[in-house]
Amino acid sequence: MSESANEAAADGLGGGLEPVDNGLAPVTVVEGATPAPTVQPTPAAWEGTERVNILLLGIDRRPGEAFVSRTDSMMVISINPATKSASVLSIPRDLYVQIPGYGEDRINTALVYGARDGDYLDGAALAMQTVSSNLNIPIHHFVLVDFGAFVRIIDILEGIDVEVPYDIDDSLYPDMDFGYDPLFIPAGLHHFDGQTALKYARTRHADSDFNRAYRQQQVLFAARRQALNLGFGELLLRAPSLYREVEDGIRTDLSLEQILRLATTVGDIPAENMRNAVLDQDYVTSYRTPGGASVLLLNVDAALPLIQDLFSD
Repeated sequence: MSESANEAAADGLGGGLEPVDNGLAPVTVVEGATPAPTVQPTPAAWEGTERVNILLLGIDRRPGEAFVSRTDSMMVISINPATKSASVLSIPRDLYVQIPGYGEDRINTALVYGARDGDYLDGAALAMQTVSSNLNIPIHHFVLVDFGAFVRIIDILEGIDVEVPYDIDDSLYPDMDFGYDPLFIPAGLHHFDGQTALKYARTRHADSDFNRAYRQQQVLFAARRQALNLGFGELLLRAPSLYREVEDGIRTDLSLEQILRLATTVGDIPAENMRNAVLDQDYVTSYRTPGGASVLLLNVDAALPLIQDLFSD
């Protein structure tokens, strides 16, 4: 059993993407309510009663680039308040799927196809639709996070503790200017700051994209543990200022209030009720497209039982 998390701050609802009617109770925000300075506020749990599935996309965006880019990582985070359980599924970026309206391509291109007019909301809508139609998982919300926001979130948490299972030696690790920044992390327990956590989550040349997906989940779970260690009450007190620190690198259809409620709900879930998986070599098959691209095909017979187990009540 593993842990999962959704600790990112969030942007507000924007126009262009219709809210999904997912049966969740609306969140009521009380204007002007300010906790007394000496009182630690207790964040309320998510008010919905049904499972909510969130598509979390890590965006390969470098300084000066437009927000919409191919996704460096893709996870579905599922939270079930009724059973106090959660699941995380990582989707390989090279999964070759049918993108509605555009034909077959890698799943990580859906965001770019949908946002061809520059609107990330349209891109997120197509990415959600693509995941839902190909994996049979209803997607209710999305969160896009770029490199800078990821680094700031980890630093806000004062770093994370990660057990590195084996030496990571990646001489081809990319820098932010399309060059190389060789990376070596020895096996053992490490306390990562934001920059090092990003490198650990992104490196793949020393092993594979599948291993990278497991590392990304490991970082996500470590962030949750650290948030619990700091205390949600303290984080809530700092929420407005923390939001301002990361808002430039995050886009979502969830409000900040909803994010805090979801985070609180996840914080209350016992570790033994959290599950995680990767669509790795046991669930996909290598394939070369007619154009010569190396991609992955979903092994439906193997993957569907896993997906049903993770996302069915």
